[in-house]
Amino acid sequence: MKLPRVKTDIQIRFTDLDQLGHVSNSMYAQYLDLGRIDLYLAIEKKLKELDLDTNQPLEVVASMKIDYLREIKISHTVHLETWCEKIGNKSMTLCQEVYADNECAAKATVIVVAIDPNTRQTVNYPVDWEPTQ
Repeated sequence: MKLPRVKTDIQIRFTDLDQLGHVSNSMYAQYLDLGRIDLYLAIEKKLKELDLDTNQPLEVVASMKIDYLREIKISHTVHLETWCEKIGNKSMTLCQEVYADNECAAKATVIVVAIDPNTRQTVNYPVDWEPTQ
């Protein structure tokens, strides 16, 4: 199953801003979390549509790299896109891009690891999952 690419609309809040009046760099990680949630929901929906097991592995972030390309102001319309670039046995590499007025404002690479919540040990991803691109 090819994993989906998702778009997430972001509402900028006053508390997201720093003293310069643009979105604080610390907020980007929270935006990326929202995109990953939307990706996991889209995966679950696709599994249901294909009548496949909807139990997904739980994931933890192992690594996050963010490149800030331009500022985001409260007046901007913001969304982000999330997709899977690579799937290993126990980890996935996700790509995420944040857009402000349809111009890329940040790019992120996030590596997530699948875990069993009871044993706290890593587990394998389903072998039939394929990266988005």
